[in-house]
Amino acid sequence: MKGSCNESLSFYTHMIKLKHILLELSGNETSREQFVLNASRDIINAFKSGVRKYKDFFVFPHAGEQAEIDLDITFIKRPKQEIAFSIAASFGPAKKTNDDSLEMKIEYNPKWFPKAMNAFVAEIKETLEHELEHAGQQNFEDMYIVSNRYGEPLSYPEESPQAPSHFLYLISNVEVPAYVKGILKRAKVKKISFDEALEDYYNDYIDTFRLYNTDWNKVKDIWKSWALNNKTKLRKFN
Repeated sequence: MKGSCNESLSFYTHMIKLKHILLELSGNETSREQFVLNASRDIINAFKSGVRKYKDFFVFPHAGEQAEIDLDITFIKRPKQEIAFSIAASFGPAKKTNDDSLEMKIEYNPKWFPKAMNAFVAEIKETLEHELEHAGQQNFEDMYIVSNRYGEPLSYPEESPQAPSHFLYLISNVEVPAYVKGILKRAKVKKISFDEALEDYYNDYIDTFRLYNTDWNKVKDIWKSWALNNKTKLRKFN
């Protein structure tokens, strides 16, 4: 990595309103896609600069409404970890401000870069697409989804799922569209088919599936069925 991470860079904070705002799924798809492109570029540039924190702000307008959302990214060097990187993300009220926040914690081993950069970019974009779906679900009435199994929003903490099981978490009403749209983004960025992207995702998280004894084939069938039933809305990914 070029340069050194001095004290000012370590606490670098960039607060601007993005020129390309996210528009509703049923409206201007180019703007949503453009937002993911721009946001991912900013995150990658921050990563390359060696900073520890990157913050931004954007407006999510939808059907005459809008939501203001903070972007909060933390980069953590893990020189001893065996994998190139891992990304933990969430969307919800920030702990300090209670404002809507899309947060990512990115742990990485510098030794793997730049070799791992293409895979890193693909997962950043996939994660943004996934979490933006949750942003819509939690902010706009016509995108709101009540889980068919649980009375409160689901999250997937680092240690264990909040849902009764990993399987039920993955097939809940709020998570299925988020995962499908994220994996479709993975397919598009990597220029592979949806089926190939599904298996690519599984290979990335095979240890988690084994840990919770989750039946991947059942999860995959549910995700593929949802994608087929909503293919008109998902046409931009084809």
